[in-house]
Amino acid sequence: MIKKQRIRAVLDTNLFVSGLFSSYGSVATLQHLWLSGAFDLAVSGEILQEIEETLQKPHIHKQLHLKPKEVDGIIELIREKAFVVTKDRYKTDRITDDPDDNKFLGCALEAKAYYVVSGDNHLLSLKHFHGIQIVDAKAFVEEMERKASLK
Repeated sequence: MIKKQRIRAVLDTNLFVSGLFSSYGSVATLQHLWLSGAFDLAVSGEILQEIEETLQKPHIHKQLHLKPKEVDGIIELIREKAFVVTKDRYKTDRITDDPDDNKFLGCALEAKAYYVVSGDNHLLSLKHFHGIQIVDAKAFVEEMERKASLK
């Protein structure tokens, strides 16, 4: 019997953090799907660092009312539940308008992810990168729901 590989996806930082704010919509559903095990989240050290820095920004801190221990807890949860890429072996310069977005592509390559999920036009305009689909949150949620209904 052939074991089917689980869906692995890289979420951009803005979607991940937005999912913490939202109780409805695609970004909230992304968080729920990940936490319920519907897909494997792939992150790199660079992505984890960016999530942590974003959660510590004053406007984010003000909206979420996060204490430093809670930020630490979120990062620890990601480390425990996500597929953490530690080597950062794949570097790309594919996105020249916003080179910082290349870390999501590099992580996806190293993690052998099927998807990069983003709201960023620099990433979305690629549509595909070395066989990895680049989609927005709504399209990814719809795909996960479609796959779940086929089971």
